[in-house]
Amino acid sequence: MKKPPRVLVIDDEVEVCTFFDFLLQEKGFDVYLAHSGEKAKQILAQLPFDLAMVDLKLPDTDGIKLLADIKQVLPRCEVIIMTGYSTVKSAVEAIKLGAFDYIEKPFEDLNELEQKIDRALSNSTGWKLTAGRRFDLTKDYGIIAAEESPLIPVLTLAGKIAGKDVNVLIQGETGVGKEVVARFVHSQSHRAEQPFISVNCGAFTENLLESELFGHEKGAFTGAQGARKGIFQIADGGTLFLDEIGDASLAIQVKLLRVLETGEFIPVGGEKTLSVDVRVIAATNVNLAEAVRTNRFREDLFYRLEVVTLEIPPLRRRRCDIPLLVNHFIKRNRCNDNNTPVTVDAEAMEMLINYHWPGNVRELANVVTQAAALCDGEEIKVKHLPDKIKNRGFSGRLEERLPAGDSSSIKEAVAQWSHGLISQINPLKVDIKELLNELKAAQGYIAKQVIEKVLNYTGGDRSKAAKILNATPRMLRYLQNEK
Repeated sequence: MKKPPRVLVIDDEVEVCTFFDFLLQEKGFDVYLAHSGEKAKQILAQLPFDLAMVDLKLPDTDGIKLLADIKQVLPRCEVIIMTGYSTVKSAVEAIKLGAFDYIEKPFEDLNELEQKIDRALSNSTGWKLTAGRRFDLTKDYGIIAAEESPLIPVLTLAGKIAGKDVNVLIQGETGVGKEVVARFVHSQSHRAEQPFISVNCGAFTENLLESELFGHEKGAFTGAQGARKGIFQIADGGTLFLDEIGDASLAIQVKLLRVLETGEFIPVGGEKTLSVDVRVIAATNVNLAEAVRTNRFREDLFYRLEVVTLEIPPLRRRRCDIPLLVNHFIKRNRCNDNNTPVTVDAEAMEMLINYHWPGNVRELANVVTQAAALCDGEEIKVKHLPDKIKNRGFSGRLEERLPAGDSSSIKEAVAQWSHGLISQINPLKVDIKELLNELKAAQGYIAKQVIEKVLNYTGGDRSKAAKILNATPRMLRYLQNEK
């Protein structure tokens, strides 16, 4: 006879434990209760569990720490975090660290609660990108990602939080596909049948953006011949995607904050307060945290928007996806005159993979479209690629090729790389000594690559290369030979 699922409920509120004890025993589960982290550890040391319901805030520890302890002892045990609205951001962090999901107190929808528990116990690992789901993303949204792509964890998190009514901030460089990911989040939410409206905050003046977002009454300003609904009204019940939110003026930011906090706004020139139910997904290619520090972006709005942050990696960090993207764009755009699919020869593909893609996926799509148009046969070759690709993205003087002496560019590049690295590793599974050793090895590798590029430029002249790199020939020789 199959044993019933064993569930551990960890919460310092007696009423919560009593509620789950009754609910889960009614379902035939074997239930254990703990009112503190210490008691939970004692129970975990004695018995295996299939599921743990963990309160985020406990008197002697927190749910994030307890999640790590549970996963270390019982890696197959699923964990559902219990939280209040004020700690949703921490609950999302728990999902990143391996929690199955989170639920908000008070538990108002019992059917949803039971479904979530049943899904956690069905040997599922939560919302993750199976091969079938990846195919659906390609077919429905044009989202392309290889098995090992750094985009996979981002999309997995997006899928898990899509059903939550929380604001989402999508960060990434221009052209990485922020709106595509926003549409994906909308499609996986309970608002999927309602409108998805996109507006670029950088495309309007302050006055026009205010009218665009909140609408206006007749005569509100010169040219306002009649009343007009704003995008918030049009998107009521659905999702509003605010692209380039960092370009919104401080005055607009104040009005956005009010809508996010209360769901209410007043149209331009109006007197009546209107209410809407809109989920906001914001996107930016600027560092909003830095904008807050320099008083260009309101701190309170920033914290309202970044309940969940999705960092879309640039294409240069997704090189494994480039062949898949290239083939996708070819199929989408062109076959030859005989209706035979066009392919890319190995040398041309290697150049596409090695290019640094400052314009990201959007730039790649344009390059493939152009190359396919120039190709008069069945294969795209090097000759069909733009000069910037054939020259590996470098042209002109050295000052245009390398950021020599530009410390701000170096700092920005290192900061982006560091942020990307942190987003790809699970800190609960990191050996800090191994991490430091790998970082040291990466440091040596990067230095060697930089030196090699400059030596190629100088024709092997080490003295000239040392001068360009603000070093000595001896230092370059040492760095090249270091193991």
